[in-house]
Parts: sequence; C-alpha cells; structure tokens
Amino acid sequence: MASDRRMRLHPVLALLLLLVALPACAKEGLRKPWVVATYAYPERDRLAAIQPLADYLAKRGRHPVQVKLFPSPTALVQAMHDGQVDVAVPNLHGYLQARRDIARVTTLPVPQVPSLQADRYRAVLVARDVASLAEVKAKAGSMRLALVGRDSASGGFVPAQYLRSQALDPAEAFASVTYAGSHAAALQAVVEGRADVAALAGDVYDASRPDGIRELWRSDPIPPGPLLCRATTDVPCQAMAAWLLDAHREDPAVIAALRVGWPEFGDATVFVPADVARLSEAALPTD
Repeated sequence: MASDRRMRLHPVLALLLLLVALPACAKEGLRKPWVVATYAYPERDRLAAIQPLADYLAKRGRHPVQVKLFPSPTALVQAMHDGQVDVAVPNLHGYLQARRDIARVTTLPVPQVPSLQADRYRAVLVARDVASLAEVKAKAGSMRLALVGRDSASGGFVPAQYLRSQALDPAEAFASVTYAGSHAAALQAVVEGRADVAALAGDVYDASRPDGIRELWRSDPIPPGPLLCRATTDVPCQAMAAWLLDAHREDPAVIAALRVGWPEFGDATVFVPADVARLSEAALPTD
C-alpha cells in the first residue's frame, strides 16, 4: 500500500512531465497567441491582407498567432492600448495616435513605396460650382463638406488641418460636415451634388477626374503609417522588426498581400526602417 502511494505522482509534477513530453506544435497551442490586427475598409479584405504577415511572424517566432479586424483606425489603437493587439497595421492617423497614447509601443518597419508612387499619395480638396478656395471662404457658411472619416489621413485630418490653416475649421465654417466612409464615396458625394466640397486621396480623384469637379488644393506627399508592436515581455518587438526586414527574401507573400490591402503601399517589395523623424513632423489630429 505504501509503495502504491509512492508511485503516484503529485498532480503538478504529472502536468510538468506531460508538458515536457509534448511535441513543439502542441506546446505552441498552449501559449497565448500574438494578435496581429488592422482596421476595416470598404471593398478591401483586410483580414486576408494581414494573414500572410501573421503566418510569417508565427513561423519566425515559433509562436501561435491570431488575426483580428477592428472597425476603424481609432478602434484598432484603442484595442492595442487595452492589450488586445500585439502587432498592428495602422494608417498614418493610427500610427500617430498610438505613438501619442500608448506608453510602450515600438515602431516597426514600413513597406518602401517606390518614390514616384510615394509622391502621388496626397490629399486633395475638390469642389463643384466654385472656382477657388477664396470662393469657398466666401461661401463656406452655406456649403456642405464631405470627408472620408475622422481618422483617415488623406481624407480626414490632413485636409482638415489645411482648412484650419485657412481659417476654415470644418466643424465651424461649413454648413455641414459628413463622413462618406471611403475616398470613392466622398468624391461621388460631390459628383452627385450631395456635397459641395470634398477631401480625399489624390490618386482616387486622378483616376476619374469627373467633369464639373475642380481641384482646389493638393497636399505634400503623405507617408504611410509604419507597423506597430506592443512592447511587452511576451512580444519580441525588436526581433519582429528584424524579421520584417528579411521578409522579402523569406516570404514575399507578406508584402504582396499588404499591397492588395493598402493601395498607398504601391508596388513596394521590401520593408525598410521607418523614418521616425519625418513622421514626428506630422501634426497630430485634433478631431
């Protein structure tokens, strides 16, 4: 009887022995997955766009991953702030928000957009039935403004800040402000007469240049937002940065999928370290 008791293993010891005996893939399944996430955009399958990235990080880190989609750049940053996201693919607005609001966040590399395409990623203000920004200033109180979204870069805070610099605060100067949800929808609102002025990405406007719509202003080139990593003991942000710099050799599908999800990445084929100094010059949104 005594020998039987000696042969019985303590439950904790038995669990430890079981873990030691498990194959590596089973052990990975017991660990909390890294969450790789982004934000939704109409007619873009953003989950499909980040799945190769998640798979690549899982392979390099030998760690389970999970992908998630949030309704907006701001919701994505809030989830990262709350510890729900480990690696994020934001836009510029989300990047600036995260750098401002999250104490421990690491800037990861960013797809290197070819110079000609990078030059084309700008914001524009377009209008119908007016010939200049001076005319908009004179008539703003009776005009309707369409933006893409509060946390859009080219269709949100970049043109909004320009308007403020011209004493045209969107929230005060115009008769109304609406958020169209996409660049194409913002342009269409002006085309169909549901708005008088719209802000959107220059390349979307350039692709159609509809009759009767005049360009009033075009911004300087807007840099895309780099990827972000929530710096914790469980997430190797510096290693992930190095893995991304190797991704064009190790797994070209990573950046190919991101190009499909984000047209502003153009024909990028490699990740490069982010120009944090240049990005820090971008004014933080106030809306």
